[in-house]
Amino acid sequence: MRSIFFQRWLYGVGMGLFSSLCLQAQNDSTFLPRKQPIAQNRTEEPSRFIDRLRVGGNFSFQFGNVTFIDISPLVFYQVTPQLHAGTGVTYQYIRFNFRGFSSSSNSIYGGRVFGRFFPFVSSPFFAHAEYETLNVAFFDQLTGEVRRDWVPGTFLGGGYIQQLGQRAAFNLTILYNFSWNQFRSPYASPWVVRAGFHF
Repeated sequence: MRSIFFQRWLYGVGMGLFSSLCLQAQNDSTFLPRKQPIAQNRTEEPSRFIDRLRVGGNFSFQFGNVTFIDISPLVFYQVTPQLHAGTGVTYQYIRFNFRGFSSSSNSIYGGRVFGRFFPFVSSPFFAHAEYETLNVAFFDQLTGEVRRDWVPGTFLGGGYIQQLGQRAAFNLTILYNFSWNQFRSPYASPWVVRAGFHF
């Protein structure tokens, strides 16, 4: 009888100690789940200047009978979660090399300023306005000579942005050039499609 009573008492004390240890462990901070960092998005407004700054650009190339290299870095500032303002520079090199014809090349360079506005904070779609000026070599029909001059471009359009992480993103922009001139503009059409990224 005593041995059974002693066994039950020992079992009860053991369970009591085990339960108290489990309860204490649940209150211990090492057993609490860690708080996950909240990913920044456009709805959160960073306070530091450097956190509002983004860099990126458009970079493309093609080799063959037509060599095309485009290097267009940009930087922009998040004025508000919905309004971004930025600037960028452009350098393009084009070379035509076809058998039986003399090769020709052209370097285009310049800069631009732009603004993007997101009508809805949580939406990936934005409106885009831009002014660009490029130094281009073109054939002047009045003089019959090839000369260089600064050619303006006034763009309006919109785009789509796809987040790739906390800061990185891919964007696609479709713009219409209201200053397009078929004899002077470096663009083959007033419609311009750009793909780029920023981080």
